Amino acid sequence: MKIFNPRHFLRYIAIPVLQDFVSVHPLGVHLTLDWNVPEKIARKALADAVDALQTKLQDDLSLTTAQKVELEEGLFSWNETLRRARITGTEAGAREFALALAHDAAAIDHLQGLDPREQALWVLAHHEQTFRDIELHLAFRAKSDGRAWDQNEVLANLVPHLDRESLEAFKQDVAALYQKSGAGIGSHIEVSHYGADGSIQFTLYVEGPITTIAQFRKHDFKRIVTRIALENALVYHPKSGVVETVVKGGKDNHKKVIALFGKHLVKTELDPQPITPSRFRLGALSDGLLAPKEDWSTQGIQKVRLRRAKFTPADQRSSAIQIEASPEANREDAIYVARDKLKVAHSFDTEFEMDRATLMVYTRDQQSRREGHFSFDVYASGSTTIKNLSHRNQLLAQCVMRGLGIVESPGAAA
Repeated sequence: MKIFNPRHFLRYIAIPVLQDFVSVHPLGVHLTLDWNVPEKIARKALADAVDALQTKLQDDLSLTTAQKVELEEGLFSWNETLRRARITGTEAGAREFALALAHDAAAIDHLQGLDPREQALWVLAHHEQTFRDIELHLAFRAKSDGRAWDQNEVLANLVPHLDRESLEAFKQDVAALYQKSGAGIGSHIEVSHYGADGSIQFTLYVEGPITTIAQFRKHDFKRIVTRIALENALVYHPKSGVVETVVKGGKDNHKKVIALFGKHLVKTELDPQPITPSRFRLGALSDGLLAPKEDWSTQGIQKVRLRRAKFTPADQRSSAIQIEASPEANREDAIYVARDKLKVAHSFDTEFEMDRATLMVYTRDQQSRREGHFSFDVYASGSTTIKNLSHRNQLLAQCVMRGLGIVESPGAAA
């Protein structure tokens, strides 16, 4: 488990950005700092000052109850804000901030030249609602293609009712779905607008079953009884009529949540039609990685190898087999290792079907001539791990997918 360390995060934030953040944060009134000292000393002084406030909260008996509450809330907000900025301060987050604030020339000008973590911290301090919308959007995208994710097609151009009464009815009925499993009646909903494609996201938190958690509070170890929030979400795309859902509790709950969305928010009975992802043609790799359909050298791609391949028997009467090639760039691909090791009675193609492939891409930057590599998984069912790559490598991976004939349309490999 990776524990967030505020001191470590502060190393990546420039002093002007830190000074601006401290000036608007509630904890700033308790901090007296000299920002004219060298950056390394200023960062350490800031972290030490926050630690001193934490010690003061625990040991200073002269503090009134109101002062303790104010200081405790400020310290919690400080650590939570930095943690959220660390999670959202990525290349993907920076792209989303640019899209969301495209109409604000002053904000875009301010973000120019900032590190993604600095951008996240500034947006959180000065455009909190925009930050929250992007934070929820990225969290949802991270769960897409997961076990709890599903997508269906309903009617396009529906206009959700966002009045308090409709939202209350929607979240309460969603919470009721979990009460048979021991969940409580408490619920919370957040509405986020995503301007890039006009989609609207409803994030629902449901009071989960009773559980116990262990925690330290003021140096004492305790087990407390609590209810962990169950997080669900629904994203509606008005232009296409597509509804994406991340819902716990199985397939039936996805349909029930969409039905409740129709009943309470769009006031229309919906008949969701499942959207099945197009299968990838991994059979195109069965003869090895032939010459691509497009020139990769202009993209900075030197070579592509089939690093791993998983084969499923066509008759489904035996176990799947995974073949792994050497990590060395000049060695044979996994398909040739498979042909050498798999002994079949008839043809290889009819006996085994490729179910999963790991493609390794070797790159060279055209300006710096620096070499590198990355890899991604492709599943015959229609999913990939491309979204886990950097933005540049995502584009290269999609180029490779098209070049090898695994997909045809430019967006199919996303």
